[in-house]
Amino acid sequence: MNTTFFICLAAIMLYDGMLMTWLSWAATSSRLKQYRIRTPKTYQLPPLRKRLNVTLNNLMSLGLFLAFLFFFGDSALYPGWPGAAHLLGESLAVLLLYDFLYYFYHRGMHHRLVLKYVHRVHHMVRFPTANESVFLHPLEAVGAIFLLCGSILLFGPISTWSFLVVFFVYSTVNILVHSNLELPHPAFRLLNFWARAHDVHHKELKYNYSSIFPFWDQAFGTFK
Repeated sequence: MNTTFFICLAAIMLYDGMLMTWLSWAATSSRLKQYRIRTPKTYQLPPLRKRLNVTLNNLMSLGLFLAFLFFFGDSALYPGWPGAAHLLGESLAVLLLYDFLYYFYHRGMHHRLVLKYVHRVHHMVRFPTANESVFLHPLEAVGAIFLLCGSILLFGPISTWSFLVVFFVYSTVNILVHSNLELPHPAFRLLNFWARAHDVHHKELKYNYSSIFPFWDQAFGTFK
């Protein structure tokens, strides 16, 4: 891992921060209210509590990823450009396995006891926006990161470029699914699909557990 790798990693995190800020503004702006999927009708979480939870979860997640790179980077990642085919194959393999495991992880989070003591924190946000995508119980956040890192280790070594693609998709999709927006241009079709599907999950709880690929829910009868 060289300086370029960490510059790209920092750029992804900066982009995600800007995307989260813009989407959160867009979902609450009166200028764009016609594009909201749902408009909040109930009192939202206290702003200080929300900012504290989101900030601490972001710092913890960053620390876990850096720890993964420090302890496992040399064995899980290899340097250099892998070629387009390897880049696509490695990235897709890791993301497919992660999302498959996350489907069952997320579904397990809705077990009565786990929901009551852990996952309930996230569902306290009745009408989530992008800024609340990481409003989570810390144990839930840790579990998701372990699934992703474990998927990388299983398929590893993967290239550092493949890791960057995986990290970008993992972090960015989590923001997009919580956007609470349906934008009219065809370029936003995928964003709209993710946002609608996850909004259904927040309304009805028993549908749409996967994060990236809908076919896990379709395969196990929980897609709506």
